[in-house]
Amino acid sequence: MIPAHIQLSDEQIERVVGFLGYGRVSAPVWFIGIEEGLGEMGTEEAENNLVSRGAFEKTMDLYEAHCLLIGRAKGKVGPIDFENAVPTTQVWKYMAKIMLAREGRSDWKDPGAVKEYIRHRLGRSDGDTFLTELSPIPAGRASDKSWMTKFESMDRGIADRVRNRKEELKKTLRVNSPALVFCYGKRRADDFADLLDIQWRQFNKDISESNDSRRFLLPFFGNGQMSHSIIECLIEAKVLN
Repeated sequence: MIPAHIQLSDEQIERVVGFLGYGRVSAPVWFIGIEEGLGEMGTEEAENNLVSRGAFEKTMDLYEAHCLLIGRAKGKVGPIDFENAVPTTQVWKYMAKIMLAREGRSDWKDPGAVKEYIRHRLGRSDGDTFLTELSPIPAGRASDKSWMTKFESMDRGIADRVRNRKEELKKTLRVNSPALVFCYGKRRADDFADLLDIQWRQFNKDISESNDSRRFLLPFFGNGQMSHSIIECLIEAKVLN
């Protein structure tokens, strides 16, 4: 549970809950996850970072946003340093691999190439990706409801804020119409379909797609659920051309 001393103003709550994502909304490729993750942040860092998130704009450059956050790397706590200590989340790694494969790079699996993509190009305000979530409220894992409980205690109107954010995200999707959208986390298939106003059909045993073959539902990009073979399938089917 987030401790009682962590409190946000009405404006800070609006900024956290109204946050749409990282990168460029007009980018050709969107990635949509389930909720804002905490990565390798400890509980204390994540709690204190709520205040920093309360200063976020509607969209943020991934690098610039994380310069405002505190993380843990090599046993030390401090500002997240993309230049020297890129966060190692599997989610970002798979995003980078997909984007490198889309560029026709033969080294899309190479750890060095992946690290460089994350460091310099993923979720950038002038880049080719936009990273967003079904829920903007952070959680350490799928079963962690403590953050939502805290927001409910700070603001009885939180449900309305979340619904408003969803409608704004849907509108942003319609207006920008990205060439490709990759949703990851098959247990929330219905929620992704509702956000995208589509119905899923089977692409293969691991992947679902929309009727226009522009939106794809993939396994979660972590916990061993995603694999290189799925990206190879997308390459062979010319999805990433």
